[in-house]
Order: sequence, then structure tokens, then C-alpha cells
Amino acid sequence: MASTEPSNQRPDPFQGMHIEDTDFLMSVEGRSSCTVCGKSRKFFCYTCYVPVPEIAARVPRISLPVKIDVIKHRNEIDGKSTAVHAAILAPDDVKIYTYPDIPDYREESGVVLIFPTPTALTVASLFSGETYQMKENYGLPKGYHMGTLLRFRLNDIVDTPLQPRETTDERNSGAADCDDESFPVKRAVFIDSTWSQCRGIYKDERLSGLRTVVIQNRISQFWRHQRNSPRWFLATVEAIHQFVLEVHIAAWGLDSRYRGLEHIHLNMEQIPKERIMHPSEMNPDEVPPYNGQYDNVLFFFRHMYNLIHKYYDHEKLKAYKRPLY
Repeated sequence: MASTEPSNQRPDPFQGMHIEDTDFLMSVEGRSSCTVCGKSRKFFCYTCYVPVPEIAARVPRISLPVKIDVIKHRNEIDGKSTAVHAAILAPDDVKIYTYPDIPDYREESGVVLIFPTPTALTVASLFSGETYQMKENYGLPKGYHMGTLLRFRLNDIVDTPLQPRETTDERNSGAADCDDESFPVKRAVFIDSTWSQCRGIYKDERLSGLRTVVIQNRISQFWRHQRNSPRWFLATVEAIHQFVLEVHIAAWGLDSRYRGLEHIHLNMEQIPKERIMHPSEMNPDEVPPYNGQYDNVLFFFRHMYNLIHKYYDHEKLKAYKRPLY
């Protein structure tokens, strides 16, 4: 069977993650008809969010700790959106909407928007109750707009942490249940668009009143970076993986044996020591700490990464135009 390892043996950024083997995708020849719409597709239908029948039995299916909604700009091309991967791999938990046809989130509790604002919280602070104060104008010269904020790491724009809010013992202990009313987030909304398009969608009154959350910086492995963007501009499916990973760690901890964070350069120092669980501390009757439970949301993403890096020089990838599936 053909290997999906890049031919130049570059370090595997997914090493340590618990992602099902994708080698069999390399042997898929031709295209197949979608079982829903009948259109010709390679691995999955990017409009119906289902895998083609030839590989359906081997495609992993996962459950996420919270519901995920992705709001896509109408100009975004379906076949090139990595959000589709999440909808296929976690069909019970991920929904994709095309703006302006979106739900009215003002009528639902426990909804957060993943978006950088002056009052945005980290995922950890949702659970711990700790808040922080942004530096004046984010520490940037006057005249910069919110898009510039995404070019800086979170630690560069935070001034000083504020005192924690009063929280329940259950939330502080990490023994929360995602079905419990006290769980601080039940649905997360992501905007899948360019930054200029994203700002217009955010102004919609159905979204602008939501509590906003930011995720930790990590190195993106996306092969089509936005021009002049830093390496921590994540593809949508990477951002979803990062968010649910942080939610699980904040609620139930991190398994000390998990090695999936090392190769994405996630700042381990931002994870409190008390959230790192060793085998002797784990209770079999409780939700286990994070040990790769949601890594398979990167299943198709990893395959495309390996495929592209196998045949294309890394420095030429910015000009690479990936075909539709």
C-alpha cells in the first residue's frame, strides 16, 4: 500500500495525535457518485457532507463535547473549505450555514462566538472564571483595526489577569458534565471566510451580541495561507480541533501520556499543572482526560497535507491550487 509520508521525510506535524490511518485514501481511483445528490465526488460530497460509498465504512466518526456551527460566506468555495471535513467526521455535532441564512443565536443560551474582540475570553477562563484585561488598543499604535489583532499572540496583547469570578466547585474541579446546565458552553460558532468578509458577518445582530472566545495560538499546517498572514492563522477545521481540545482540557483535564500537542507548538505552559492528569489520578467512573478523542476531526486534513507535501515543494505551496473533491 502506498505511504502518505512526504517523500522528503519532513517532520510529521501530526505525530502523537490519534488519527486513523489515511493510507488507504491514496489507493482511491477515479470518482464516485454521491449517495444523496448523485454528483461525482472523489472522497466525499462537499455539499451533502457524506463520504462516497466506497470508503464510507473506513471513515472515522466522532462525537464532540459541544455543538459546532460554521457560518460560511457565500463567496467561499465549498470544495475548498476544511469546515466540510468536520461536518463529515462529526455529523451529529457540526452544522454548516451559508450567510445570511443562519440561526438567531439570541434565542439560545450557552452559545459563544470564536472571534477576537476586546472582551473575548479564553476557553480556560470560561471554566475557571478568570478574566484578563487587554492592553490599551491591544498595545498597538492608533489606527490599527481588529484584523491586526490576529497577527499577534495572545500573550502579547494581554495586560494583567483580573481576579477570578465566583464559580461553582464543580466547575473549578473540572468535573463538569457537558449535558449539565452549568457547563459554560454548549455551542460554538465559527465564521469561515476571509478576514474582510468575517468582519461584515460579525456585525450581524444575531451574532454581535454573543460572548466571544479566542483560542490559543498554534502553528497551522494549512497549505493555502492568506497573504501576509502569520503561521497561527488556522484553517477552520484546525480551529475547531483546537477549540474542542481546549474545552476538554478545561473541563476534564489532559492525559499526561498524550503527545499530540508537541508538534503543533502549542504552549504547554498555558495549561495549569492541576489540569494535567496522570494515570494514578484518573477515575474510571469519570470522563477521561484528553488523550486524542477528537483528533480524527483532522482525518481528511492530514491526508491532504501529506498528499500535497509529497508531490509539491513546500515553498511553492502558496501558489498551489487544490482541485475540488
